[in-house]
Amino acid sequence: MRFTRRQFLWTLGALSAGAYAQNTVSATPDAEQFTVAALNDIHLLDAASGELLKRAVERINTIPELRFSLILGDLSTSGKREELALAKQYLEGFKKPYFVVPGNHDVDPKASDPYAAFVELFGKTQWTHREGKWLFIGLDSCVGAASDVSLPAERIEWLKAQLPKDAPATPIALCCHHPLNPHTKYRITNADEILGLFKGFNLKVVMSGHWHGNQVEEQDGVLFVTTACCSTTRDNFDKTTAKGFRFFHMKGVTVTTEFVEI
Repeated sequence: MRFTRRQFLWTLGALSAGAYAQNTVSATPDAEQFTVAALNDIHLLDAASGELLKRAVERINTIPELRFSLILGDLSTSGKREELALAKQYLEGFKKPYFVVPGNHDVDPKASDPYAAFVELFGKTQWTHREGKWLFIGLDSCVGAASDVSLPAERIEWLKAQLPKDAPATPIALCCHHPLNPHTKYRITNADEILGLFKGFNLKVVMSGHWHGNQVEEQDGVLFVTTACCSTTRDNFDKTTAKGFRFFHMKGVTVTTEFVEI
C-alpha cells in the first residue's frame, strides 16, 4: 500500500502521541475531510486532577483539520458546580468549538434541579450540530445519577424529531454518555429501541463514554465506539492503563477513528 506524504506525516504524528488504533466504515474518495476529537470520563475533583485534561486540550489544538471537540459526559466527580466550573475552565483552552453532553456524574441528585449547574455552564443537555454533510446529535442519556439506564419516552421522542426526514441519506453521528455498543457493559437497556429509530436513515457512528475502555465494533454498517477515560482520579474498567482521547476523521460518509494516549 502506498501512502501520500500527507498520510505518512499524519500517521507518524499519531504514533508519536501514543497508542494508535484505527477502524473505518465505508469509503468515499475525493470528499470533504475534517476531524472531530472526543473525550470522556474526566471526573475532575480539584485542580491537581486537571493536568491530563490540560494536556489533552493542548494536543487536540495541534490538529489543523479539527473542526470541533465532543465531551461525552462525566466531566465532574459528583455534579458539584465547582467541579463543573473547573472542567469548563480547562475546556475553554480549546481553540475550536466544543460540545458537551452530560454524564451521570454531572448530575447532582441532591439538588432541587439536578441539571442546574450543568445547564448554567454548558447550555442545553441535548443538541444537534451540522458540519459539512454530517449531522451530529448530542443525546442526554442520563436518568438521574444511575449507571444502568433505560432512556425515557420523552427523550426517545426528542431524538426521533431530530432525524433528517427531508434527507435520509445524511450521515449521522450520535453522541451520548451511556453506550449503545452491541457488546458492552452498561449498555442502555432499551438500546435496540433507540437504534431502531434510525432504520431508513444513515447512522454511521455512535460515540459514547461511561465504559472506561477502548471498544470499537461494527454492526450493520454502524461504528460503535467507547474510549478509555481521560482521568487521573479513575481507572479504566477494562483493566488497561492507557488514558487519553479519540479522533474521528470524516471523509464524505467515511468515518475513521484512532485512540491517542496522553
